[in-house]
Amino acid sequence: MQIFISHSSQNAEEAARICGILEQNETKCFIAPRDIRSGRPYAEELIDGIDHSAAVVLLMSEDANHSPHVLREVERAVSKSIPILVYKLEEVSLSKSMEYFLMTHQWVSAQSDENCVDVLRFVNDLKQNPGNKNIGQAAPSDTDVIKSASPAMQRTSDDAAATPQDSKRKPFVLVSLALVAICAAIGIFLAFNKSIRYLSTPAVSIGDTVTFGSYQGEPIEWRVLNLSEDNRQAVLVSAKVLTMKAYDAAEGGKYNWYDSTDYWSRESAADTDLSLQILVRGNNIWSSSNIRTWLNCADEVVDYADQPPQASAMAERKNGYQNEAGFLHGFTAEELSAIIETENITKSNPLFDADTVTTTDRVYLLSLDELQWFDDARISKFALPTQTAVEQDESCWYLLDYNDFQIKECSWWLREPVKGTSSKCYLVGNGYTDELLRQENVGLEGFGIRPALTVDLRKVDFH
Repeated sequence: MQIFISHSSQNAEEAARICGILEQNETKCFIAPRDIRSGRPYAEELIDGIDHSAAVVLLMSEDANHSPHVLREVERAVSKSIPILVYKLEEVSLSKSMEYFLMTHQWVSAQSDENCVDVLRFVNDLKQNPGNKNIGQAAPSDTDVIKSASPAMQRTSDDAAATPQDSKRKPFVLVSLALVAICAAIGIFLAFNKSIRYLSTPAVSIGDTVTFGSYQGEPIEWRVLNLSEDNRQAVLVSAKVLTMKAYDAAEGGKYNWYDSTDYWSRESAADTDLSLQILVRGNNIWSSSNIRTWLNCADEVVDYADQPPQASAMAERKNGYQNEAGFLHGFTAEELSAIIETENITKSNPLFDADTVTTTDRVYLLSLDELQWFDDARISKFALPTQTAVEQDESCWYLLDYNDFQIKECSWWLREPVKGTSSKCYLVGNGYTDELLRQENVGLEGFGIRPALTVDLRKVDFH
């Protein structure tokens, strides 16, 4: 028989002590991280550990009470009708979610159970109960003595002897047990049904930093920017600028040149001719942009529908990324399955048939309106670049600002077009001026990419 020990990482020492006592008494335990097999998905291992356990011993503390990981373990045990013993380490006012799942379960106080006598009694009752799911294992006899337990736990032959009165009580006892079982089944069904419809406590909180996926062989850190009303979905934005790239290449193949004409002068036809702007400075329509294609691709080779983002089509002839694997190429199959396709409505430019364009994206850049999420979450909009992003940047625009003005932050692209243009988008600035936003032509390659995505919290485990 196996017992799953559910605990907050803050109570690891006490969990290890209880695990040791149980295993000294020949009761196998599953305890994380000890029993997580190397190379296996952490969440999957926890679920298997719970599913193959006869019961869960939950170490309840203030940390455990507010731990989303512990809550998910409790939820799993309830959904599988696995008994839970709550071992109270301190006085705790249960969160509503914990109270919902634990209100009918047995509680034991650690203060009055220093030697885990009550825990051992709970385990011994499980072993002697012929209705448990590990019935195939031999139950201890009445004369078995539990190591380290008090004499009160040792059953005598007199306790086991049946009397005539006992036989008369049996029908009543059986009916009572049946009623209790039916009520418990109804409660478990309602609890499980509710947990399916509504995850009352989110797995993460707004503002948290989590790790998910990788880019250039390095794990990506994200900030939790927003949560859905049912707490099942979270919008993540990369904690740092991950790379410096142009939003879109000049569609004519050479920045500020087309048909042997130079459009580098301060005032030129490209300033007013919107079709020409796209040819020599790039297209600010999100739906067809190079950066959207790259961000949403998981393949080693990215197929661009129009002008590829090669260096010759950038302002400084640098930072071409037409040969780079798609952004999602470094994500595992499990991580890809957790990303939710998001419907985005983005403003268009004057050459487009409608005022907005609707796309379905796995990864996206944020819009002007979505910047409000930073304020709501009390997260700074300014972002540092990763060391990889700085080393990857051939334009050195970031280093110029850093060396000359000691500005550590990096400007980063939004997907929002500037009104009345076909080649400019908004960016979040680096704090050099009082203005939060700046406007630049999308073919400029020295600005940052800070991707966002939406994940299904039921399919990820941010350990």
